[in-house]
Amino acid sequence: MSDKGINDALNIMTDFERGYYYAKQRNEELANTLPELLELAEVFTEVKGENAELARGMAAYYAEQARMARKK
Repeated sequence: MSDKGINDALNIMTDFERGYYYAKQRNEELANTLPELLELAEVFTEVKGENAELARGMAAYYAEQARMARKK
């Protein structure tokens, strides 16, 4: 996908989706342990204010990763 296509896709995403996408992109480079994933999910759920929805998307991604790590 071209840069324009990516930018267009990001423009129609909700803040929650942007947060989830951002966390997914950043996490691919990291090898987080289950406790780290749970801590990240918890921290992001506590965000208040105008960035709360974005943070909830990030929390959802880390919680999902934690669930998958538990199953291993």
